[in-house]
Amino acid sequence: MLRLRVQAFHLPKEGNRLEEYEDAWACDAAVGRLAVADGASDAFESRLWARTLVQSFVREPPSPEELMRWLESRIAEWKAGIDWARLPWYAAEKARRGAFATLLGVAFGQSLRDVTEKASSCGHWWALAVGDACLFQVRDNEVIVRFPLQQAADFSTTPPLLSTQPDYNLRSLEALRVCMGECRPGDLFILATDALAAWFLGELEAGNHPWGRWKELTSQQFHWLVRTLRRRGKMRNDDVTLLLGWTE
Repeated sequence: MLRLRVQAFHLPKEGNRLEEYEDAWACDAAVGRLAVADGASDAFESRLWARTLVQSFVREPPSPEELMRWLESRIAEWKAGIDWARLPWYAAEKARRGAFATLLGVAFGQSLRDVTEKASSCGHWWALAVGDACLFQVRDNEVIVRFPLQQAADFSTTPPLLSTQPDYNLRSLEALRVCMGECRPGDLFILATDALAAWFLGELEAGNHPWGRWKELTSQQFHWLVRTLRRRGKMRNDDVTLLLGWTE
């Protein structure tokens, strides 16, 4: 049975403190589940919402058909994490408008069919996405999967988002994307939130291999890379999250 080795890296916007970082990530290499999310910075407690989504996916990934019901429980978790009685009136009004985040989740060791049948199959993976966090699968130094966006021009300032407002999610789920595939020992899976994913796709379009030195990537090297790209205008100044997963 394939094993998964994972590295995680993240960095807030330039000029922000770490506690202002509004992306989120979670992983459980033992069961083969990874997730990243990007909280909308102009909404109330989107950081908490993003964290709730990724932790819940890793703990209990939903099938696409179950996603709306799954979200109902996640919304309840988000609400339980807020001290509503202490909110000033203006924060309470913003809270009623809801929190928003993208979500990308990947589950290894199961095909999507196995999720509903509670079976297990080695060498399979499936992913779901709402929004512009991206998954890339690299094999033999070639990207064989780009999901859900295919090129740098596909990014926009208004990606689909999951919300703590159920009515909003009825529209958002129209943008739900699902992908399935197989994996072999030595494959690299890259999960990245939007700013890094857009740069990565641009590098692919230029014929470059941006993952070339990532096998031994350290936090210091990741921070240097992101800050350098921002200062050179090659990456938008946004929270950045990167998960690297190798199958062994």
